[in-house]
Amino acid sequence: MRLLFPSHPLHSQQPDDSYLEEFTAFRQVGVSCSVVDIDALGNGLSGIRPAIGAGEPVLYRGWMLAPERYRQLTQLIEEAGGRPITSFGNYLRCHHLPGWYEACRSFTAETRFFSDDDELLHKVSCLGWESFFVKDFVKSNSTGQGSIARSPEEVVEIVSQIRAHRGGIEGGVALRRVEDYDEASEQRYFVLNGVAYSAYGETPALCREIAQYIDAPFYSIDLARRQDGVTRLVEIGDGQVSDRKSWPQDAFVKMLAQYA
Repeated sequence: MRLLFPSHPLHSQQPDDSYLEEFTAFRQVGVSCSVVDIDALGNGLSGIRPAIGAGEPVLYRGWMLAPERYRQLTQLIEEAGGRPITSFGNYLRCHHLPGWYEACRSFTAETRFFSDDDELLHKVSCLGWESFFVKDFVKSNSTGQGSIARSPEEVVEIVSQIRAHRGGIEGGVALRRVEDYDEASEQRYFVLNGVAYSAYGETPALCREIAQYIDAPFYSIDLARRQDGVTRLVEIGDGQVSDRKSWPQDAFVKMLAQYA
C-alpha cells in the first residue's frame, strides 16, 4: 500500500505542512508515501511523486474533496498505474450522509434530506419538528448561529450561512432530529477492512455492529452517549479525510501500517 498526501504549495515534492508529521511517521515505519498537487487535479498538470508502482494499491490521506475532485484523483491514480483502495462509490458512501444513513438509521438520529431550493421552507414546515440540526451532506454550520434551528425560518437562515461560508451546499440539505448528547462522551473510531479500531482499549459493541453494515475499506465512526445513557451513532466519515481527533499519531500509524 502507498499513502498519497497533498503536496506543499511551494515545494511540489514535499507534503503540505498540515500532513508533514504523519507523512514522516509513516515513512519511518516503512510505508511508501507520495504527494500530489490537489489543486491541479483535472487540468492535466498534477502528478504523483514519487511515482506509483504498477498495480500498487493507493490510499489517500488529506483534505476533504468534493465528489468531482475525488473522481479526478482516482482517475489520476489509475492513469499512473495504481489502484485506489477507496473507490469513488465507497468515498461517497461514507463521506455523504445519505450514503450510510439507511443502513444505520436505527443507531442514529432521524434524518430527512432536501434539495437546496425555493421549496425548502415549505417542506421543512411540513415536518412539524420543534428543532432541527442543520447541515449539508458533509458538514454542519460552524459560523453565525450554529447548527441548531428552532423554526423552519431558522433552518433557511442556517442553510444560507453554510452556503455563504463554504461557497455552496454539497449534495443537499440534511435535517436531523436533535438528540441530547453528552458532548464529552463523543469518541472517534476507525474501521479498516471490516475491523473496528479504538485509540484506547476495546471498541464498543455498537461500533463493531456498524462495521458489519457499512462495506467500505476505510472509514471513521463517531459515537456519543445520549443523556439517557444510550450510545448513539453521531456520524460516519471517509477515513482518508477524517481527522484523528483524540487518536495519538503513533496509534493511527500503527493501525494503517499493518496493511502497508
